[in-house]
Amino acid sequence: MKPDLLYTTNPEISFEGKSFCLTGVFDGYKRTDLEHCVEGNGGTFTPNVSEGTDYLVIGSKGTRCCSFACCTRVVEKAVELKKHGASLEFIKESDFLRVLGASGSLPEQIL
Repeated sequence: MKPDLLYTTNPEISFEGKSFCLTGVFDGYKRTDLEHCVEGNGGTFTPNVSEGTDYLVIGSKGTRCCSFACCTRVVEKAVELKKHGASLEFIKESDFLRVLGASGSLPEQIL
């Protein structure tokens, strides 16, 4: 499955009381900094995707492989959960960073 078919188009991301899982490599940001941003905005971070995960945020540097049908195990598991009725949303890194920027909690970018 191509990654663009997975992503929620123009997602409305809310943090309060929501569960986030991050996968892949993020362009210019440490995953731990992004995890802290989730928690600082009232969300929870989970290292594993599950039925209770609201958002799977996929790093832009970790998705090239997906176009060749070899997605990460986390993405594969999330696809299966979605097929079985989970309300999980697949979020592009760019959309996630846009929402963090609008909330004023975007971490400092690393080089």
